[in-house]
Amino acid sequence: MSNSTGFKLDQLVGLARAKHLVRRLAIQDRGIHAILLYGARGTGKTELAKLITELWLCNSISEEGADGICKACLSFGRGNNPDALDLVPLGKSGIITVKSITNDKPLDDDPPVPLLKFFRTPPVYSRHKVAIIHEAHRMNHAASNALLKTLEEPHPHAKLILTTYSVSSLPDTILSRCLAVACESPDEKALLQAFPLATPDEIRLSEGTPGRMKTLTESRDLYSNLLKFARSLPTRNRGEALVVAEEFAEIADAFKARSGSNARAAQAEALDALATFYAREPGIPPRWTHLIIEAHRRILGNGGPNIVFDALFTSMLITL
Repeated sequence: MSNSTGFKLDQLVGLARAKHLVRRLAIQDRGIHAILLYGARGTGKTELAKLITELWLCNSISEEGADGICKACLSFGRGNNPDALDLVPLGKSGIITVKSITNDKPLDDDPPVPLLKFFRTPPVYSRHKVAIIHEAHRMNHAASNALLKTLEEPHPHAKLILTTYSVSSLPDTILSRCLAVACESPDEKALLQAFPLATPDEIRLSEGTPGRMKTLTESRDLYSNLLKFARSLPTRNRGEALVVAEEFAEIADAFKARSGSNARAAQAEALDALATFYAREPGIPPRWTHLIIEAHRRILGNGGPNIVFDALFTSMLITL
């Protein structure tokens, strides 16, 4: 393991067992060709997957650059290593379809390259070819079935990393063919040591995960506005429901501007934060959290945001 990789690993908060695995892989991977990293959102799965990718790409004994880092590691750090592939959910539905796994059309070379096509050829200059499937639970049935071919009969040079925060949604046929590694949240003491200036509200909204805490502390004004809105809502009357819906839509637009994500993802993120706050706020009707979760589901299911927000806040204010 290079000093750079070791430093990055040490910077991750918590993840004791997962870090131990990475250090073992740096010595010997013992024929492991597929790893599943699972845990709550924000625990560091993506960062860990990148570190494992770098380890598997690295030619530690072969050609090195002037600074002592191999060509594979240098290009991965720049984001242009041809032997590394990222597959993410695409489209409004956020699904990983079979086209991301296999596509035999001879003229279809548009990125991203399908997984099976990527693995078909040996690495260009890395030790292995490595692919990460982010949010693997979003693979549809056809994609999961297509992936089994790689898991059951892997190429000698092929390494696969899957991440998920919903491990129960993955089929047993996938789970049984991967080394499953739990990415646990750190205890509160470790979290506060990493984020000593975190406020009580940020600790609550982070749900104990360093990834979410980092987002919260880097966007304090944005979440402060959301919490101000949330705390004012119990004082509003049902006749203001449509006005409240417009106010929340503006907050969701601010989430979009901050993250650069699409509008639907930003709306879902704002709803998720609102539900997290109310679930732990004394005196809030329990039904409110359920209504927000249902609105979150409808937004992700391509529901119209204006209709969803109007219905949500009308239903919430009626229960007061």
